[in-house]
Amino acid sequence: MKIMLISLLFVISSTVASAHEMRPSVASLSTDSQGILTLELVINMEAWLANIDPSLSDTDDSPNAEHYNQLRALNASALIEVIRKGDRDITQAIEILAGEGRTEMSLTVIEVLPVDDIDLPRDSRLIFVGGLPNGASSVIYRVHETLPNTAVRLFLKNADPLVQFVKSGQTSDALLLDQAMERSVGALVVEYLGLGFTHIIPKGFDHIIFILGLTLISKRFVDLVIQVTAFTVAHSVTLALGLYGVLRLPGSIVEPLIAASIVYIAVENIWHQRVNNWRTLVVFFFGLLHGLGFAGVLTELGLPERDFLIGLLAFNGGVEIGQLAIILVAYFSVGIWVIRFPWYRERVAVPISVMIGLVGAYWFVERVTG
Repeated sequence: MKIMLISLLFVISSTVASAHEMRPSVASLSTDSQGILTLELVINMEAWLANIDPSLSDTDDSPNAEHYNQLRALNASALIEVIRKGDRDITQAIEILAGEGRTEMSLTVIEVLPVDDIDLPRDSRLIFVGGLPNGASSVIYRVHETLPNTAVRLFLKNADPLVQFVKSGQTSDALLLDQAMERSVGALVVEYLGLGFTHIIPKGFDHIIFILGLTLISKRFVDLVIQVTAFTVAHSVTLALGLYGVLRLPGSIVEPLIAASIVYIAVENIWHQRVNNWRTLVVFFFGLLHGLGFAGVLTELGLPERDFLIGLLAFNGGVEIGQLAIILVAYFSVGIWVIRFPWYRERVAVPISVMIGLVGAYWFVERVTG
């Protein structure tokens, strides 16, 4: 009933709001069996970025009103860039207490929610993840003094959600969890191994095609091993750099380049009968691109700071197992039996490479224009 009343309040306020009205936020908390805490925060980020006093009822009453109006005029993509790279870091304003201290939260997803009218306020949906300490049986949510009044909801597996309305600068009561959180490293490794594997098989169709392209003219298994090793080292480097925030490119750049790498491998297979010495370097470069793609996926899934390195290594291990499975199936079920026949290139390698190239070209156009 509380959730229904809060939802109704937001629906009503949205219908009568102006673009300058200050509204409450909604913070939704949930946990999994490994003590990974997820926070979904729906908030007017333009007001927070402009440092509007949350006690005001109208942004026009703030000396920063002009800055707010400039941010409100940005399109969704531009606002997301400001949120990611702006002077203010929203993660520093997220205060969740569990155990004996504050839970470090990482921002994984930013979505600017659409509005039909620029004269209405606009909310953004932010998703954070963090790791609860062992033994934590409750959490306390503090609304930072720079954030507006917030409806805090804790979703539980075995009970009704807990709901509290917390004013700016104040803390919630202790929100009791279903059970005390107990971290299992083994279970975490298995979970992220599975995520890495399923990102390749069956979800990573573009990565599958790229790996299959490498196998088509690799007549010696050692040549294939060298290429895949170079690919693995490269994407492991950029996966780590991307997750640590050292190297990050938007998906609008990375995804078309991954498609272009598929086209390149296909064309090379058509024009060359065997693996060239410099192909390993080319594969290494493409591995760097694919690693950034993996980083984007894992960033959205979320890695709590507490288990960052373990999750990263496990996810990467799952990716490698998936790639190895593709290679072993392709090479030992088909390649090893027919690759040495004189008709193999004309009847197998070239036609399949043409199909791979056409698929890669289609993805490239779709990702550039879409």
